[in-house]
Amino acid sequence: MPLSTRARARAALLTATLVWGTSFVVVQRALVEIPVFHLLAFRFLIATLLLLPFARPAGGWRAWRTLDRGLLRDGLVIGVVLFAGFALQTAGLLWTTPSRSAFLTALSVVLVPVIALGLGRPLALGPAAGSVVAAAGLWLLYRPAAGAEAVPFNRGDALTLIGAVVFAVFVLLVEQAMQRHPVAPLALVQFAVVSLLSLPSLILDPPEARELTGDALVAVLLTGVLATAAAFYLLLYAQRHLSAVEAGVILTLEPVIAAAFSIAMGVEPWTPTLLSGGALVCLAMVLSEIKRGGPAAGLSSPPA
Repeated sequence: MPLSTRARARAALLTATLVWGTSFVVVQRALVEIPVFHLLAFRFLIATLLLLPFARPAGGWRAWRTLDRGLLRDGLVIGVVLFAGFALQTAGLLWTTPSRSAFLTALSVVLVPVIALGLGRPLALGPAAGSVVAAAGLWLLYRPAAGAEAVPFNRGDALTLIGAVVFAVFVLLVEQAMQRHPVAPLALVQFAVVSLLSLPSLILDPPEARELTGDALVAVLLTGVLATAAAFYLLLYAQRHLSAVEAGVILTLEPVIAAAFSIAMGVEPWTPTLLSGGALVCLAMVLSEIKRGGPAAGLSSPPA
């Protein structure tokens, strides 16, 4: 019996979430062999090239000349913000654990309505409750009373938390831009901007052979092909058929998958603190999606 459209959409988003969740461990291992900006350059260059055929306008590439200049302007701004978010998140993995990186990045979902409140939008009960629960989750993850279980808040956590704020701004910008421009060309401009901003690192610090072998090569292919190009399209397909709440609930699994995969790979141990604090962060994500009806208009969560 064929799957229904909603079931296929759920499967697509779950697949993207699984890829994003496992990418935290893969990226952290790769950073031993490849610099942060080299990884970003390879990742987004691959994603840009893979996206090109899908971003081709109906009238051919010459039709790009007639596209609103606002597309290039919005894509440039969003691309710069996306570059900053990924640079902070990826660099943070040099000092923090994959699970903490994932949970901190997930806070962007909670921060979106808070930042929107500062821009004059009303704050619904769900997002307000989500912010309180998220704060409780962070307290559990980092409280001094956790003793030997607790790893002090470090510069990797700080970079990741700033990255979560940047990703929240990214989500708000994308939400507005998607109302004005076609999705695929907008994404192509964003990915190209991140690639261009990362490419100078390859010139100033030429890549070594070891950067395209072993864990580094796996990270480049996983993040470029699966976590960016493929997952992006799975996300778009899913969000055409799922409500924002349903999509948000599925995306809540991303930090859970990241933590489970990290523990399974022996990168970090399981602790009650990780379980309780992480559970509250995930609950905060779900609460933040309440009162958002209809199909998901934009990215409920930034890609990892």
